[in-house]
Amino acid sequence: MAFSWKLPRSAPKIAFAASVLVLWGTMMFALRHVYPADGDMIQVQAPWWQYMAQHGFGGIATINDDLGADYTSIWYFVIFLCEKIGLYSGGHYLEYSIKGLAMAGTVVAAVATFFIVKTFDKRVDSWRPWIAASLIPFLPAFFFDTLKTNLPDSIYIALDLLVLLAAIRRRPALAWFILGVAVSFKLMAIYVVPFLVVLYLVQFSSMKIISRLAPLFSALGLILMSLPGLIAGQSVFNATVGMMVERGNSQGFMGFGIWPILFSPAWDNVMPQPGPNDKVFEMTLFGLAAILLILGTLAVLVLKVRDRAEQVDSMLDLLVVSPVVFFLFMPSQHETYWALASVFALLVFVLRWSKQSFGLLMVFSLVLIEMFMGGRVIPMIVCEYILLAAVIYLSVRIIRHSAIGRIGAVTPEMMAST
Repeated sequence: MAFSWKLPRSAPKIAFAASVLVLWGTMMFALRHVYPADGDMIQVQAPWWQYMAQHGFGGIATINDDLGADYTSIWYFVIFLCEKIGLYSGGHYLEYSIKGLAMAGTVVAAVATFFIVKTFDKRVDSWRPWIAASLIPFLPAFFFDTLKTNLPDSIYIALDLLVLLAAIRRRPALAWFILGVAVSFKLMAIYVVPFLVVLYLVQFSSMKIISRLAPLFSALGLILMSLPGLIAGQSVFNATVGMMVERGNSQGFMGFGIWPILFSPAWDNVMPQPGPNDKVFEMTLFGLAAILLILGTLAVLVLKVRDRAEQVDSMLDLLVVSPVVFFLFMPSQHETYWALASVFALLVFVLRWSKQSFGLLMVFSLVLIEMFMGGRVIPMIVCEYILLAAVIYLSVRIIRHSAIGRIGAVTPEMMAST
């Protein structure tokens, strides 16, 4: 009998993913020393990392008092671990440490994205999961994150993708638990909550008792991430939400989002403080009211949709629009705090494979690049108007879903197990 050998059916996909990984790894190696000479890395990060290297684990409890550091305690534990494993050694290789954390978050995000898309599209011969995962490292939200001079956003974005994965695979308790972990790293992780709440309500009637208590598990995730701070000697408040509250009270400004549109239409700088900054509390209340009104209304419309495929399409639109609404109406936002929307837009594009979804992904990516770069081609105020237009567009899509039916391309078969 003649011996015959055939490549496995997944071989072309694995070869494609490996090629992408090599390309991305080569680019990361080429960019390993690319950092500005000043900025947060020198003025802020270097002193914090040196402090943790000198004071060890106990420095988690004292760094805020000694240096005025304003991160949550879990970040200082991460810095402590980087020093212990030699990634940050003796005050050296700070750029490797920060870039390494960003790259780790990117890899986790790519893996999570693969399985999210795989959950929707289980066909063995489908390229969608592979394409989605391979695009993740090159999205501005991740690629530019490796060029930043402070701790990366890739970690909280990756955790939010894991939240999505657990949620659509009907693991609500795990999803809410991971959300608590994500919030410990960056409060912007809550931008996925509107989608999570709608999915929770949709599935509520078929849930077991433990699953109905799922939102409570977010507190467990938050507490778990506070353990290093508690063990080091921080108070419960400071180790959990203290720094989030302090930053919200002390860093109030209205330089991004709806505020420059309302108060300073001619604004075109990177980080001005237009508008009544002495009324941040009142503006925060206004912003929260606007967020609750907009996202609450959209959530009710999504819940009204009866056809399963149509409702899934509406939920995907809500997933994308939520981070932009938060960014537009919450004070104290920075230029890239809405980046999570561009990652969700990639998921929607891969699942729908439509011109509209591709256009939205491209618009978000280009605007995010511009906002990372400070508006070199497109004035920053124009970027704000583009994001506002995106909110209107996605809101209209949800309204149409609830009124006239299907406009997307996510089929019941693709959602059979979700």
